[in-house]
Amino acid sequence: MLLFCLMLWCTFADGCTVERREEEMPPEFLQSESTNTRFLAPILRAHYRAFALEVHFRSWNGNDTQRQLTPWQGELIDDALCRNADWMIVSFADLLAPAVQRRSAHYSVLLMLDYDALCSWLQHGLDSGAYHFDGLYTIVIEQLADRGQLHAVMRELWNRQIINVVVVVVLASGEADNRGELVAYSYDPYREGQCGNAAPYEIGRYANDNGTWDRLAGWFPNRLTNLHGCSLTVGTVEVSPFSMTRTVDNRTVQYGLEVHIVDTLAARLNFTFRYVRPTDGVKWGILYAANSTGLVGLLQRRGADFGFGSLGFSLNRHTYLRMGVPNHMTQMIMGIPPKRPYTSFEKLFQPFAVDAWLCIALGYAAFALVTLALVTVNRRLAREPALQHPLYQLWVLLMGGAVGWLRLDSTRLFLIGFVLNALVIRTLFQAGLFQRLQSSASLASDLNTLEAINRAGLYYNMFRASLQFYRDNPSIPASRIKLVPNDQRDWDDLFYELSQDRLGGVMVSPLDCIAYYVKRRGKDGVVYVGKDTGFMYNLGFHYPKSTALQRPFDGWILRMHAAGLVHHWSEEYRDNRYWTNAKEDSEPASLRWNQISGGFYLCSALMLLATVVLLGEIVYYRLRTRRLLQRRCGRKIRTRRKKSV
Repeated sequence: MLLFCLMLWCTFADGCTVERREEEMPPEFLQSESTNTRFLAPILRAHYRAFALEVHFRSWNGNDTQRQLTPWQGELIDDALCRNADWMIVSFADLLAPAVQRRSAHYSVLLMLDYDALCSWLQHGLDSGAYHFDGLYTIVIEQLADRGQLHAVMRELWNRQIINVVVVVVLASGEADNRGELVAYSYDPYREGQCGNAAPYEIGRYANDNGTWDRLAGWFPNRLTNLHGCSLTVGTVEVSPFSMTRTVDNRTVQYGLEVHIVDTLAARLNFTFRYVRPTDGVKWGILYAANSTGLVGLLQRRGADFGFGSLGFSLNRHTYLRMGVPNHMTQMIMGIPPKRPYTSFEKLFQPFAVDAWLCIALGYAAFALVTLALVTVNRRLAREPALQHPLYQLWVLLMGGAVGWLRLDSTRLFLIGFVLNALVIRTLFQAGLFQRLQSSASLASDLNTLEAINRAGLYYNMFRASLQFYRDNPSIPASRIKLVPNDQRDWDDLFYELSQDRLGGVMVSPLDCIAYYVKRRGKDGVVYVGKDTGFMYNLGFHYPKSTALQRPFDGWILRMHAAGLVHHWSEEYRDNRYWTNAKEDSEPASLRWNQISGGFYLCSALMLLATVVLLGEIVYYRLRTRRLLQRRCGRKIRTRRKKSV
């Protein structure tokens, strides 16, 4: 009833109207004599109108279970509502209500009784589900003992990463009317030469005599546009090509795609940084409400200001961490092993398919039969030297040799047709052979869908951090998922084993990781990707829940995307020539030994066969000659004996 009377009074008093949210309100406003209660309204009008967002009024007066407003706090709210009713939307709520029942606050006005009440609120009432840590905070402390407590207030706020804050305190000096003098303080942890220092400094003083602030502009500057060389802690892990290390002049240097982004952010926002890694022997880690591991656990415990290293967006990470905009968009896809490489000898038969070879064989068999028929029927033609050996003549013509003198009859037309046929087939074969000899040593497997992988009975090898993306996929049987036992295992070793088909299945990986391996070690063993086995995998920086760095970082990352820098950097770490058979030069490349060795092997085998045949003919000729000589000698001896007798 009292709340209704208050709203009704604000509606009709001096034309004051208030729009409010339907949330639970404090049990009552306790009225008292107005003293120094008009200082809050000018602050809200000057700084809380940039965005059309509601202003969240909250009070915390120690451990009072009823959490009633003090009379002075009630008068503050009355004055602020009435003097800003033309634009301000107000929200009241119970600070101890679950976060899901409260709207996330960007504009907040917090009324505290004393320092102990503030500490109690920071411990129990501040959570990421109810407050924007990069929002604007106006904290009014009714009772503050001394300036030492003010230092403690600022340190507590800095420990929670709240930097856009103004603390209005009532100094117990006794010089001001009744309540003492009102002074506004703030702090800047990124001031030049004062990095991490939460010392308060005065930004305004309220004059009781005329009821105005001496300074009201610039209370909430954007402190994150220039960090003045302050140092940030960056959590990362070794993941190619996003985050890698190398040694240069006995110094460890970080490089990679996401390192380029961090370096650019550091140059634009003027901060320095140092890298830290998880100390529990786990790379990415698994997130829980508590006791998380790896890099995500490091961020959850605020061991780093932000982290990266192929950290994709997921529901679990959204629950316990804060995610920025995607700094790179790729795919989580299946790396598949290659087929068995074709030998150069096998490539000699690939210009024609099996049915084409069968057709050619049948055609030449028909030519051979017709030739034999012509020789058998035409005895006169058979005595010509050019067709003494018809099958040999066909072989010579097939290989492109010269033909002897022919008569002007049907036999000549038949042989000319054979020559033309052999010429066409040789031309087609040579054209296809040149392309085949220059093709890759291996071709991608036919594992372009999850169904094909399942039919082949292969395993899905993946890191434990990737399991969250496939645990609920009905197309991937749980019995077929094989986890990598140690997530510190090097990507290159896994991909090399996959290229040799030693993993017994496929490998789940971001596309850029596979492309970077193929660029550097494709000559050792190519890994292909299943074309229809991936999904969109967005990478981004992850932050602790209580951070104010996300907004300025997101703005610069979006600018990098618009300028094409991220795409330009990503091209440094990929090379698709092993997948597309692209050549470095536009001119035809020279054939290498491994591409033409099959032809030499075939030629050597035929030469060896020809040598064996030649030796056989020589041996046969000598044996035959010896027998003939022996027969002649025997005849002469028998003839002489007869004459002597």
